[in-house]
Amino acid sequence: MEKLQIAASATVETSTQKLSRLLTSDSLSYDSSVYVMYNYDFESGQYVFMSPGIKELTGYSMEELNIYGFRSIVKEVYSKKVDRYRLNGQSNVFVEEFYAKYLVQTIEDKLKWIEDNSFAYINENEERSNAIGILRDNSALQNFINELNTEKNNLDTIFDLSDAMLIQVNTDLNILMINQKGCRILNGEKEDIVGKNLEEFIPPANRTSFHTYVKNIISEKSHASKNTTGRIISLKNEVKTVEWHNSLIKDKGGNIVSIISSGQEITERRREEKIRRIISQILEESNSEKNLNEIFKFIHRSINKLMKAENFYIAYYNKSQDLISFPYFVDKYDKNDCSPVKFGRGLTEYVIKKGKSALVDRKMDSELVAKGEVELLGPQSEIWLGVPLKIQDSVIGAMVVQDYEDVDTYSERDQQILDVVAYPISRAIERKMQEANREKLISQLKELNKSKDQLFSLISHDLRNPFNSLLGFAEIMMTEYDTLTREELKEYIGVINESAKNLFGMTNNLLHYSRFQLGKYNYQPRVMNLAESVRIVLESQKDLIKKKDLLCRTNIDHHLLIYADEDLLNIALNNLVNNAIKFSHQSGIIIISAEEYKSSNGNKNSVRLKIRDEGTGISEGDMKRIENKEMFSTPGTGREFGTGLGLFLSRDLLKMNKGELHIESALKVGTVVSIILPANDKFA
Repeated sequence: MEKLQIAASATVETSTQKLSRLLTSDSLSYDSSVYVMYNYDFESGQYVFMSPGIKELTGYSMEELNIYGFRSIVKEVYSKKVDRYRLNGQSNVFVEEFYAKYLVQTIEDKLKWIEDNSFAYINENEERSNAIGILRDNSALQNFINELNTEKNNLDTIFDLSDAMLIQVNTDLNILMINQKGCRILNGEKEDIVGKNLEEFIPPANRTSFHTYVKNIISEKSHASKNTTGRIISLKNEVKTVEWHNSLIKDKGGNIVSIISSGQEITERRREEKIRRIISQILEESNSEKNLNEIFKFIHRSINKLMKAENFYIAYYNKSQDLISFPYFVDKYDKNDCSPVKFGRGLTEYVIKKGKSALVDRKMDSELVAKGEVELLGPQSEIWLGVPLKIQDSVIGAMVVQDYEDVDTYSERDQQILDVVAYPISRAIERKMQEANREKLISQLKELNKSKDQLFSLISHDLRNPFNSLLGFAEIMMTEYDTLTREELKEYIGVINESAKNLFGMTNNLLHYSRFQLGKYNYQPRVMNLAESVRIVLESQKDLIKKKDLLCRTNIDHHLLIYADEDLLNIALNNLVNNAIKFSHQSGIIIISAEEYKSSNGNKNSVRLKIRDEGTGISEGDMKRIENKEMFSTPGTGREFGTGLGLFLSRDLLKMNKGELHIESALKVGTVVSIILPANDKFA
């Protein structure tokens, strides 16, 4: 104590001496098993004094602690607090009040919590000189606190393990407690939620009814239900539906102090129920008698119940032809004509190629364009959502919704919903496509069967005439050869020759028709000179033209080009010119002309060829039969025979050439046959 040099030495020494006397006197009553008084000298680092209870508290004596150091038995410091202030108001005398809790290990290896309350004197060099304090065994209290904390933690754990939202509010609706499930539903942490008023989580439109409900609950009106379903709004502004079960907590006097509510979020459940219901309806609809277009409309209405689907389309991918078509397309801005197009690099093709759904905003769209993965087609939308339609592992197309104004219209949740419903929609489309293909196949088989019957009928009937003529005149020549004059023989040979030519033409048409039905023709178009093609056809028909003494006039620009398959076109032109000759009167006129043809949009992208005759014409009845694609034959003006295949075959071959055939005719006036063909490969 003699080494202590502080500004107010007399005062400090007097106080120290006084405290030391108090500590050693019998006038202070304390429980040595609980309290230990000490005086610690900072300069020597030794305890000057410790009451005898230190032995019972730690198992060590003061001398032993001075040797080992008190810190050597401290295993953990729980809390530590230091305050500094002037002593008795003196401006130059300071003391430092100290408080801490230690977990110490006694000599018997027991752990005890010891509370330390002391104050130290500060000398003129701002250094601690000596400290006087009290150590107290705090194990019982600390253990009690630890048990409470453990129980609280266990309770919090139980609350947090609950699959339901648990929330406690006071009568003013301030949130006192919430579990982890509640935090997830409200999209926040406990510290973000506790202390807020529950009203903040109620959508404004629902607050009036919410207050009425709470008022009825608190007043415990008999008609008020403690269970209800309501909507809440999370910290991320997501509206969710919660099913509540409420309980009132009261004090001993029966006064309500808080409300504990258990909430089960049913937003997902209701959404999933809605999705399941819609999926069931789509599958049920696909089993109905409705056609594919009606199914598409139903799918559109169904998607519209799950999300905004003002702009919606279904794309179909024909892998074998590398074409993409749009069998169903509804859009407020883009007027797609739904015609098949070459598979390109639009967002629709991007989804089909990847085989995965894509949620694309304007920024991502621009990035994909910059990378060369897609190209911008049509108006650019703020948000675009597309999912692939798959049958097994094969992508058959895509289903797309988009919004041109609001980027927040669709979210990842909407993407997940479309991913879920895409499979049953694919199955529904597959089923209807199979039905449509089956019906188409049945229709084709019926048509083929009808054509076969007509063909056999024509063959059995119309081929007899030239054969009868051929056989008849051949037999006459054989049996009466010696009696026939030279002129008669020449006439009979001419008849046989004409019959053979007719049979050759009929057989040729039958061969072409068979090849066409079997799909043996390979369409190989090229740019051709139309005038040259017509010249070759007329050259092949010159004998028939000469026999009837017909005047054939052509009016075709020699620079007029078409894009067609030469073989297919020549077969069709031969038959159509032959028909004009066949039904023309002796010394009649046939006019063949051609001109550029303007399509509906005004582009000169086609050529129209006209074959005009002034022959017998076609009756209304026969025109209807032609329009109904019936095969029939009519003898020509020179009793020429035919199978009725010429016109039928020409129409199909021109169609293969991307062309059209139109007939205008009046009985006893004549006929005009118009052929429209592509002018070049861009319009084929």
